[in-house]
Amino acid sequence: MDEQQHALDLVTAAGELMLKNGAEVSRTQQTMEIMAKSLGVQNFHGYVLTNGLFTSIGSEEGHPAQIRSVPASEVHLGRVEALNALSRHIAQGKVDLEGAYRELDRIRAMPYAPSRQQVLACGFGSACFAILFGGAWQDGLAALAVGLGLQAVLLGLGRWGTNKLFTKFLGAAFVSLATMLLFRMGFGCNMDKAIIGALMPLVPGMALTMGIRDLLDADFLSGVIRMLDALLTAACIACGAGLVLLAAAGLPGGIG
Repeated sequence: MDEQQHALDLVTAAGELMLKNGAEVSRTQQTMEIMAKSLGVQNFHGYVLTNGLFTSIGSEEGHPAQIRSVPASEVHLGRVEALNALSRHIAQGKVDLEGAYRELDRIRAMPYAPSRQQVLACGFGSACFAILFGGAWQDGLAALAVGLGLQAVLLGLGRWGTNKLFTKFLGAAFVSLATMLLFRMGFGCNMDKAIIGALMPLVPGMALTMGIRDLLDADFLSGVIRMLDALLTAACIACGAGLVLLAAAGLPGGIG
């Protein structure tokens, strides 16, 4: 295989892996350009969108070009950091092309955090948010219990391949329902604070932040895509929680 084509494959695969694991568009494109230049790829051209990327060498017909579709997936910032480190090592001449391929395979195989850690993080994060938003310690305990259950639900839905928006909807509905049941049994003081705290792990903060950054970088297409993703996700969360609360309000005895 031609060395230029081999290097282009590496650069494209690295960009795809970065984008898939939560890297912003500008960082992905910059990393690809640094790697291509350091590997001696001549006339490299790359164009990155939120859910896809295009790379080529040269501008004449017949020159190598690649297109990669990058569907939404779970974020793994550890892989992004490792790819940034790899690009720096390539730029410094510490890694050759074959070594970069081996390192890329190692990064691709990096595991996600164990399910137990994800469940604990969601639970304690929910508790902290409930207290941060003005809830009492009892509300924090209620949010802790709901957050533990929420992450278990999300992991289960993820294994079934449930649509992202539907997952957010069901997760928000679970938070409202579980919190109301706990308060019916006498746990907590402020149900709204517990619900808000347990909903926070569902909030699309990364998509919103990256959308704003893309817009500020004048990457309007990717920025609008991310902002739309964040707005649709927020709408699904609001609908899931709101519908459960609305249904509960119509039952004898109301929500409280």
